[in-house]
Amino acid sequence: MEILIFILGLIFGSFANVVILRLPKGKSLINPGSSCVKCGKSIKFYDNIPLLSFLILKGKCRFCGEKISARYFLVELLSGILFLLIFNKFGLSPAFFIYTLFVYSLLIVGFIDIDTFLISDVFVLPLVVLGPILSFLFPSMHTGLSNIQSLLYSVFGILLGGGLLIFLSLFGKFLFKKEAMGGGDVKLLAMIGAFLGWKSVFLTLFFASLLGTIISLFLIVTKKKTVEDYVPFGPYLGIGAIISLFYKGLTFMGFLIN
Repeated sequence: MEILIFILGLIFGSFANVVILRLPKGKSLINPGSSCVKCGKSIKFYDNIPLLSFLILKGKCRFCGEKISARYFLVELLSGILFLLIFNKFGLSPAFFIYTLFVYSLLIVGFIDIDTFLISDVFVLPLVVLGPILSFLFPSMHTGLSNIQSLLYSVFGILLGGGLLIFLSLFGKFLFKKEAMGGGDVKLLAMIGAFLGWKSVFLTLFFASLLGTIISLFLIVTKKKTVEDYVPFGPYLGIGAIISLFYKGLTFMGFLIN
């Protein structure tokens, strides 16, 4: 079963690559089929097998030898691993399907943010609405809560997630005299709160800020970025949310993460 779940994650990861590339450009996700960005030749099905095709082709187009971005391999691998980790935590339960949708969306949104510095409303806004509905229908998403309590836990997560980042954005703008947090980040943390609940908002922001600071300092020290460069925060929020997801049912800093 674990092998099947991992393979399923790889397949979804392959499609995620299509979405990441085409959605920001407003292109169809179905037509035309995958093709080489240089020679334009269609990629055959046997050259489109997740992970394996990249390794067999040594990361190059079969026809023209154009280098294929290692990101395709990375996204597929991450998707497979995340599907497997969620399955190991929740089993084949409603929570598994709900949180694979959630994490899959975070994966796509994060990579689009890296490319465009924009958070895709196509994923975020519908999930902000869907989170409380699923919390009410499947209260097992949140440990030990009834349907109504689960719904309120999600709604408070939306309000806290969005409200907290709005406050930090205004404070940062006042302090640094420039935009500190985009509106997309506000909506993304509201979406995270909708699925994980209000307690996980704090945990998500803690890990996102910690990772963001460490990686940003590393990029500045290695002169790949300057202090003035904008660094997308969406991917860090996504990582923080995924860490928070695996804290569910555990105690962090003295309180239970429902």
